[in-house]
Amino acid sequence: MPQPPPPTQTAALPDSGRGVPRLIRDRRWWLLPLALWTAATGLYLYIHIGQIREQTLEVALQGARNMFRMVVLTRNWNASHGGVYVPVTPATQPNPYLDHPQRDVTTTDGLQLTMINPAYMTRLIAQMAEAGTGVSFRLTSLRPLRPENQADDWEAGALRRFETGLREFSSLEAGPQGMALRYMAPLRVQQSCLACHAKQGYRIGDIRGGIGVSQPYAPIAAAMRRGIVETVAGSIATFLGVAGLGWLLLETLRRRWLELAGKMQELEQAQVQLLQSEKLASIGQLAAGVAHEINNPIGFVNSNLGTLKEYNRQFIELLEACRAGRASEADFAAIEFDYLKDDVADLLRESQSGLARVKKIVADLKDFSRVDQAEWHAADLNAGIESTLNVVNNELKYKADIVREYGELPPVICVAAQINQVVMNLLVNAAHAIEQHGTITVRTGRVGDEVWFEVADTGCGMAPDTVQHVFEPFFTTKPVGQGTGLGLSVSYDIVRKHGGRIDVDSQPGRGTRFRVTLPVDCAAATA
Repeated sequence: MPQPPPPTQTAALPDSGRGVPRLIRDRRWWLLPLALWTAATGLYLYIHIGQIREQTLEVALQGARNMFRMVVLTRNWNASHGGVYVPVTPATQPNPYLDHPQRDVTTTDGLQLTMINPAYMTRLIAQMAEAGTGVSFRLTSLRPLRPENQADDWEAGALRRFETGLREFSSLEAGPQGMALRYMAPLRVQQSCLACHAKQGYRIGDIRGGIGVSQPYAPIAAAMRRGIVETVAGSIATFLGVAGLGWLLLETLRRRWLELAGKMQELEQAQVQLLQSEKLASIGQLAAGVAHEINNPIGFVNSNLGTLKEYNRQFIELLEACRAGRASEADFAAIEFDYLKDDVADLLRESQSGLARVKKIVADLKDFSRVDQAEWHAADLNAGIESTLNVVNNELKYKADIVREYGELPPVICVAAQINQVVMNLLVNAAHAIEQHGTITVRTGRVGDEVWFEVADTGCGMAPDTVQHVFEPFFTTKPVGQGTGLGLSVSYDIVRKHGGRIDVDSQPGRGTRFRVTLPVDCAAATA
């Protein structure tokens, strides 16, 4: 059976609505996310600045690699043509280290030409590059033909690493012009190289030497600084923007939450007033029924006392006559002494019975209200239902026959007065649903760690669309002025606060059944 929809006005308030959380109320706690955001921004800057340094150095190294590749391509082109001839000029004098029979030639018109081999071409291009860009490169070897190509300490270390399999080497080094990024890659002997270097004992694939590229570090460092400054500036702007926006959102959230807390407090107060209104209505209804139930026995007790008063007067007069010696059998017959003697006993018995009835009504009323047990307490639900039946008997006895089908129940930890109020609301509603005369059946039982009780009537029943609204505040099918529309809403709220549920089964023309299911320990279930 589907659980009915919760009432819209008696739903439980969330804990956060009963008071603004400290994290929202006290701005000092906002420093915690601010500190986390500061740490995240600092970590981002630390990582990103490191990436900028690595990327800038990588770009510079890639430039050095490209220059090395271009130099190697020009050397290979030169070697593939067996060298090239250029006019002899002051800048391109014959290479004294080139041992070649056709190093120098003269054209038919008398122009002197000299051969430029790959090594000489490398040196000439390096001179032009250094003059134009500040980037220098040079050919070097551990066994050079030209003494000027002798490797320095850094280059010698790189060349020895190449012989162990290293493919390239780079590092930041101090030089005459300041810090420089130095790069070197090896040159291996090819077939075209043997024409000049075979006599040195080289074979194809050997490390002949290397080409070193040196770049001033100052422009690289300047590029790094620009990237770092831009990153830091952007990060600071983002940090301040997000921090300011976050603070503004927290302020807005705090203000809204404070407003919500105020509305929740007003709602709680309204709910208390609604509960009080329903209780007052129930008290008024109970007062009328209980007054009627008490008036009947009090009425005949009062009548009996009046009769006993008259009997007492006659007995006193007879006793006075007996004491004076004037009483005769005729006097006893005149007051019907034998009848009075029997009637006095009957009147006293009837009066005692009526007063016992009043005593039981008062006891049931006290048990119903449980004025001495307003907190969670182990209660006998069957006894509570029975006392409630006695209290509302005046509402039921003229409309329905009561059928009791009680099961064996354990003591239930609950607020008994509230559960009795639920029972009363269900019983009164059942009576009101019966137009002429019908039957109200009250059942109880237990399933596992839960107990249940239900009130079923043979009344008019409800349509499905009505069932969907029965627990909403102020919803009622009764005529205007009859009923507050709060009974089932309050009952639903009480049961839900006890960790239970109410199920409804109703069909038009066949009656309605309300079943309330509660945990045996309601206090633990709602803790």
